[in-house]
Amino acid sequence: MATDKSRTPPPQATPPAPAKPAPQNGTGNVIAAGCRIVGDLTISGSLRLGGDVLGDVTCEGALTVEAGASIRGRVSAAEIVVMGTLVGEIVAARRIEVSRGARIEGSIFSPSMRVEGNACVDGDLLIAPERSPAHAERAKALTAQKPAGEPAATVTGA
Repeated sequence: MATDKSRTPPPQATPPAPAKPAPQNGTGNVIAAGCRIVGDLTISGSLRLGGDVLGDVTCEGALTVEAGASIRGRVSAAEIVVMGTLVGEIVAARRIEVSRGARIEGSIFSPSMRVEGNACVDGDLLIAPERSPAHAERAKALTAQKPAGEPAATVTGA
């Protein structure tokens, strides 16, 4: 039986490219190394901080403070991973992880905490299912010394 070699085979159907999920508002926020923020931040979703913040940070999701990054002020997040420096009142709804070489200092509360070797934790520490009123009062006294007259927000960097 002879075949017709002049006919081209029918094109093969290519599967459609998968649809990209719509980005969710407030997830995956990044402040790069070299940026310095003076003022308070409120973040929906998660935040990866590579720069420095002088002010309060409230994050609804996970907060990751990279090596070389720092926050001086009140910090509140669902989860906090510290590879850099945190100084102030630090509150995590679920857990805090302090990596090797990191430093946290101040009034610290979390239901769960993991600290690697060669990390520094210095302050009033409470690891419990709920925060006691006495611990919260001590934190208020500690953070009452925050310098006044700082600008609402200033961002510098690349």
